[in-house]
Amino acid sequence: MALKQTVRTIILVGVAGGVLLASYETFHWFTHVYEDDARIRSELTKISAQVDGKISEVLIEEGAQVTKGQTLIRLEDSDIRLGLGALRTDLQLKEAERTRLISEKRAFATELASKLQTQFQKIRAIEQEHLSIKGRLALSRKNLARIKFLLDKNLTSEDKFNTEQDKLLKLQGQSGLIEANIEVAKREYDQLKSTRTQIDVILEKIKISDLEQTRIKDDIRLQEVELGYRSIGSPIDGVVGRVHRYAGEYVEDGVTILMVHNPKHFWLEAYVDESQMRHVRSGQAVLIEFEAYPFEDYFGTVGRIGNVTTAEMGISTMSSGTGFGGGIERVPVRIRIDDPPPNLTPGMRARINIRIYERIKLW
Repeated sequence: MALKQTVRTIILVGVAGGVLLASYETFHWFTHVYEDDARIRSELTKISAQVDGKISEVLIEEGAQVTKGQTLIRLEDSDIRLGLGALRTDLQLKEAERTRLISEKRAFATELASKLQTQFQKIRAIEQEHLSIKGRLALSRKNLARIKFLLDKNLTSEDKFNTEQDKLLKLQGQSGLIEANIEVAKREYDQLKSTRTQIDVILEKIKISDLEQTRIKDDIRLQEVELGYRSIGSPIDGVVGRVHRYAGEYVEDGVTILMVHNPKHFWLEAYVDESQMRHVRSGQAVLIEFEAYPFEDYFGTVGRIGNVTTAEMGISTMSSGTGFGGGIERVPVRIRIDDPPPNLTPGMRARINIRIYERIKLW
């Protein structure tokens, strides 16, 4: 009898415990949203090249702390550096050519100005000489007329008349020669002025040289940009999570070489069944149990609630049943962790309890 009584008591206690547990679970179901499919998330920055190339150096290791702008990867760049060297040599040659053309123009302009001035003075001197001859010629004509008048009156000799006449003819010859010299000097002056077109030719060459220099400078800037793409830096302060490619590998632009994340900026992302989403709102308290810390409780609050299901985003989550003719969809819910434990890394799993009613507390 005692044994039966003991068994009956044990059974009653077990039934009572089961009823209490069922009551607790039922009560918990109506007062909390429970999900065991939550993950630590962070802003994972995928580092890739902007151009195709071969990796020459990976300057960091997984887990290394990096700062914003720090060089992480270098691609082969010897071909670009050689091209830059050739372009800079071409630019120096063009600059030297421009300097030579400017000196040539300046020397030619100075020499031309000097020649024009000399020729102008020469013309002025000949013209002055011509004026002097013209004066003597006029005086000679007057003397000849006077002597002829006297000769007609038999007041002078014919030799004197002939002498004066020869003098007049000589002066006329000199005057004609000087006039010819003046015309020749003026034509030479005009010819000198016509050589100014050579300055225009030199100026055109200088303009072409400037255009070629501009083109080379543009090519240099393009090559410098291309060279800059061969050195890949970190866009953030953070930690290197994973290195996917190493020295010697050829990568195409856009292919992930490594990933960096900020270890101080992370959150918990839970995937809540759509059937429970009507109970979830921002600011609700959350109890968190991390797989890495199984015997410790942590707390947080609901932050941002997603507006696209995980299936639409291509995220694979655990199934939790079926709904209207198919699997139940899940919605990502971001949870802020109030006092997170150390050494959390993206991808760690956790279970969460979201408190639906603030006045009913089980923790």
